[in-house]
Amino acid sequence: MTKSNYQEIAKKLVAVVGEDNIVSATHCATRLRLQVKDRKAIDDNQVEQVEEVKGVFYNAGQYQIILGTGIVNKVYDALQSLYSFNEVSKDQMAKDDSSPLQRAVRNIADIFVPIIPILGATGLFLGLKGVLFNETVLNAMGLTPNSIPEWLSASVTVLTDTAFGFLTAFICWSAFKKLGGLPIIGFLIGLMLVSPALPNAYAVAGGTAEPIMAFGVIPLVGYQGSILTALITGMIGATLEKKLRKIMPNAMDLIFTPFVVILVSVFVALFVLGPIVHAFEGQAVKVIEMFLHLPLGIGGLIIGFLYPIAVMTGMHHMFIMIETSLIATTGFNPLITVCAMYGFANAAVCLAIALRTKSSSVKTAGISATITQMLGVSEPALFGVVMRTGMKAILVMLGSSAIGGMVLSLLGIQANSYGLAVLLSPLMYIYEPYQVITYVLVGIGTFALAFILTNLFVIKKSDAVKKVAKTQGSVKNSKVYSPIEGEIIPITEVNDQVFASKMMGEGFAVLPSKETIKAPVSGVVKMIAPTKHAIGIVTTDGMELLLHLGIDTVELNGAPFNLMIKEGETIQQGQVIGSINLNMIEDKGKDATVMVIITDSKEIISGFEYNQDYVLPILGS
Repeated sequence: MTKSNYQEIAKKLVAVVGEDNIVSATHCATRLRLQVKDRKAIDDNQVEQVEEVKGVFYNAGQYQIILGTGIVNKVYDALQSLYSFNEVSKDQMAKDDSSPLQRAVRNIADIFVPIIPILGATGLFLGLKGVLFNETVLNAMGLTPNSIPEWLSASVTVLTDTAFGFLTAFICWSAFKKLGGLPIIGFLIGLMLVSPALPNAYAVAGGTAEPIMAFGVIPLVGYQGSILTALITGMIGATLEKKLRKIMPNAMDLIFTPFVVILVSVFVALFVLGPIVHAFEGQAVKVIEMFLHLPLGIGGLIIGFLYPIAVMTGMHHMFIMIETSLIATTGFNPLITVCAMYGFANAAVCLAIALRTKSSSVKTAGISATITQMLGVSEPALFGVVMRTGMKAILVMLGSSAIGGMVLSLLGIQANSYGLAVLLSPLMYIYEPYQVITYVLVGIGTFALAFILTNLFVIKKSDAVKKVAKTQGSVKNSKVYSPIEGEIIPITEVNDQVFASKMMGEGFAVLPSKETIKAPVSGVVKMIAPTKHAIGIVTTDGMELLLHLGIDTVELNGAPFNLMIKEGETIQQGQVIGSINLNMIEDKGKDATVMVIITDSKEIISGFEYNQDYVLPILGS
C-alpha cells in the first residue's frame, strides 16, 4: 500500500470516530489507541468496515482499533500528519474515566511498547544463536564449540547481548518520551546506570566482581537488567524535568534543567532507589519462579488461564516487564512458555469456527485471522472471531490455554529468550533437544485439544443445520415492505461497497421521496444505534433485519433522524417509527438512500421478487 492509502484509512477512521471526539492518539504493536470523549457516539460497525481494520475494542478509557503489526504504525503516522492529535494530553488524563490501576497499567505498558521490536529481534537472535552454537548441531557437522572462530562468537554476542546490556537506557528513554520529558536526557541517564565505571551487575551476582561501597554501607553496582530501577528513575526524571522547565529562567533552561535532572536522577538511582529496588526485584523474580514451579503445574494452569484475559483487557503488556526481568536475572523465561499456549489455543478455536461457519465473510476473515495468529498477532482472531462467537468459544480457548500451560510447567519447559510466538516460538527452546521437542508436542496437543473441543461444544453440526432451517423458514413467503416512500432498487446498486457486495446479507434499498419512516415488518426492536442511523428488528419467526438510514450518515451524529421507538419495543408492520430530514442530509453532502438488509441471509436467499410496496425473498436451492 502507498502513503496515500494509509492516509485514506486514517481519514475514514477519523470521519467515523469524529475528529472533535478524539482527545489523543497513540498506538501499540497492533492497535491504534484513541482517547475519546464519547464512546457511545462511535459506530463500531462503520469502523470495522474501513479497510485493514480487524476489529475494535474499548477498555480503560481507550477506543482501540485493531490493525495489525506494520499497518498500525503507518496508519498512525498518516493520522498524525493529517490531524496532529496529542499523544498525551492533560485533558485526556482529566477526563479519563478508567480506574487508577488501569491508568497505571496503561502508562507502564505504553512505556514498554516501543521496546517490543528490539526485544523481539533480540529473541530471534538468541534463537538463531541456539541453533548455530548448539553442541548437537555442531557435532552433526563434525565441529565442537571450540571450533567457532572468535570473530563469529564476538559478532553473535553483539547481536544477542546489546539490547539487554543497555536495556535501562531504552526504558529511561521511553519513560521520558511517554511522560513528556526530553527523551535524550532519559537515554543518557539510562546509560549512566550501566556505566563501565560501575561493577557489572551480572559479574557481582556471579561472584567475579565486588560492589563499590559508598559511605561504607551502600553497595554501588551497575543496573544491567534492573527493569524497575530504570522504569522508576525514568518516571522521576521526566516528572522533575517538566516541573523545572516551568520555573527555570529561559536563559538557564537549556543547560541547567538537564544538569539538575541528570544529577538528581542518577543520585537517587545509585544511592537510594537502586539498592532498594534491586533487592526487591531479585526477590520478586524468585517468587515468580516459585509460583511457576508449584506442584502439579498449578502455576502454569493459572497463568495459562489468566494471560488471554489480560490480552482481552489490554493489560498483557505488563508481562513484558516480568519476562524481561526473568531473562536478565536468570537467563530463562518460563513465563512466556505458559503464556504461549494462548496463541495455539486461540488459533485453533478461530480456525475451527472459520471452517464450520456458513457465512463466507466469517470464513474468509477467520482463516485470515488464524494465519495472522500463527505469525504472532492475536487480536484479529480473538476480537474478530472468537469473542464474537460467544462465551463457549472463549471458555474453550481459556481452558485449552490453561491445560497447555499446566503441562509445560509440569515438564519444566522454559524459553531462553522473548518475543516469538506460535510458529516461530520453537526457536526459543532449540538450545536443548528435550526442550524444543517437548514444547512443540505440547503446542500441537494444545492446538488439537482446542480444535476438537470447539467442534464438539461450540459449533455443532446439528445446530448449524437447525439455524439454516430456521432462517429458511423465517424468510419463506415473508413480505418485507418498503420502510419509506420512494423507488425500490436492488442492494447491488447502492453507493456503498459493503452493502452492495452483500457482505451484511441480502436486501434492497429505497431512494426516498418522502420523510416518514414505517416499520417494514412486525417484530421487536432489538437495536438502535446511538447515532440513530441504524435500527435492528427481529420478527416473531426469527428473521433479523437491519434498517440503515442513509450512507455515511453516522457522521451526522443522529441530527437528521427523529425516532419514535425505543429498544425492546414491539412494533407492527406499517407503524410510523420516525422520520428522516432529507434536506439536512443533502446539505451535508450525504446519500439519503435507505437500505433494508436481512442479515446473514446471502447463503439462503437467491434474490427478491419486487412489487410496488414490498419485496418477497426468493429462497436459493
